[in-house]
Amino acid sequence: MLLLEANQFEKSYGDRLIIKAEQLQVYHGERIGVVGKNGEGKSTLLKMLAGELKPDTGRVQLFCPFTFIPQLEVQETEEMTAKLKNQWRIPDGNIISGGEETRKKIAAALSSDAKLLIADEPTSHLDVSGVSQFEKEVKQFNGSVILISHDRELLNQVCTSIWEVENGSIHCYEGNYQDYLEQKEHIKARQQFEYEQYVKEKQRLAQAAVERSEKSNSLKKAPSRMGNSEARLHKRSVGTQKAKLDKGVKAIETRIEQLEKKEKPKEIEEVAFDLSQFNRIHSKVAISFQQVHAKIGSRVLFSQLKGDIKPGSKVAVVGNNGTGKSTLLHLIESGHDGITVAKPVKLGFFHQRLENLDENKTILENIKEDSPYSESFIRTVLSRLLFKREDVHKKVHLLSGGERVKTALAKVFLGNYNVLLLDEPTNYLDLQTKEALHAVLKVYPGTVVFVTHDRYFVKQLATHVLTLENEKGTLKPVGELDQKKKPVKKQVDEAALLMVEMELTETISKLSIVTDPKQKQELEEKYTQLLAKKKQLRS
Repeated sequence: MLLLEANQFEKSYGDRLIIKAEQLQVYHGERIGVVGKNGEGKSTLLKMLAGELKPDTGRVQLFCPFTFIPQLEVQETEEMTAKLKNQWRIPDGNIISGGEETRKKIAAALSSDAKLLIADEPTSHLDVSGVSQFEKEVKQFNGSVILISHDRELLNQVCTSIWEVENGSIHCYEGNYQDYLEQKEHIKARQQFEYEQYVKEKQRLAQAAVERSEKSNSLKKAPSRMGNSEARLHKRSVGTQKAKLDKGVKAIETRIEQLEKKEKPKEIEEVAFDLSQFNRIHSKVAISFQQVHAKIGSRVLFSQLKGDIKPGSKVAVVGNNGTGKSTLLHLIESGHDGITVAKPVKLGFFHQRLENLDENKTILENIKEDSPYSESFIRTVLSRLLFKREDVHKKVHLLSGGERVKTALAKVFLGNYNVLLLDEPTNYLDLQTKEALHAVLKVYPGTVVFVTHDRYFVKQLATHVLTLENEKGTLKPVGELDQKKKPVKKQVDEAALLMVEMELTETISKLSIVTDPKQKQELEEKYTQLLAKKKQLRS
């Protein structure tokens, strides 16, 4: 059943095109994730679909009751039942936190009679349990969902398709976020193959032109011993050959000009820290906890925290809102009783107040101030964090919220430190930047202690998890936690998976050279079927 349809709609601000789409349709049961870099127009798209913003052209039709959860605005919601408040941990009273306000909006939306839920970053202020609850509710929701999220795990768990917003256009992909990434990789592989074929053909034609030109230039004039009659015949013959060769050269040059130009896909520059510039910790332990406890007033946050953090560890601090995660980082920084920090440790602290930035200096100037690394390496890291070349000369007071966060983060992990304390480093970052940050921190040679509610970030980066719950703190290696989880899934049929991968590669190669529309459609269908088979084998 069709719930929403948008046709020929477009939105611009000034001379900048924000969003343009020929047609978008949403059917009952779909779970659509909207992704793209910050500033690409994702929120604008959702506001137009929800009727909060009018498109410049085109129209949006809704065929069912719907509800909209905006990102920042405080909404007026109807009085809730005690059961609903308890379910979503919403306190009584008018003064509530950002996380509680978010839970209130979600609870109101999911308890309405809506058949379409449109949500703009609904989990941005939720803790892990809140995100898990939202995920569960969305899976059970009797209708369809369109949501913007920077939570990769959520997009993998609930989405049936992904809409990517890029340069004003919307590209639709079947499957969850992981499927979307794999399809993007195959597209990139196809582009790389087409580029290589283009370069190869261009070089072949250029070489053929050079050979013909050289042959034309090598044709000699008539020798002086020839008679006039012979000389005239020779000259005529040479002229004919030369004209034919020169004509061939021009024909080849025209063919080169007529070749469909293929751009080389952009390569992501890898980050490799210069260990000669890094101040290593030679102690066996970087930070040690001996029965650490913390309280606010008479309320105990956590107690009985013990354990050691070794140099090079990546420790995720997890727990619900209000359990003392940020407090723990401040206790480490201030040298609290029961916390021992090794003498060679140099602490770098990132927190949301962004106090480490000088507003009147550029991004590059801020980072170079106390960094042991070369300007070339700093620029490489900034490029990896999606700062364009000219962006590094922007002054901080001109930056957006997301750009400030990235700059403050880069200043910390490129500073003269060897232990990083990161308080919610992924807040306000889009998915591409999160993945770039993960890649940088993965190869960072020092120790990282980070607070986050991002489950995928924890899964991919953490070597240890420090959990704060039930007024206690526990520090364990990731391996020990994994043993308590569900049984391992069935073994993947590697041989069958390899065969599918080979067929995918062959299909991509054929797609790049086939011109017949019918054959091309058949190959596209085969490509889609192979992707589905690959997903089935891996699940």
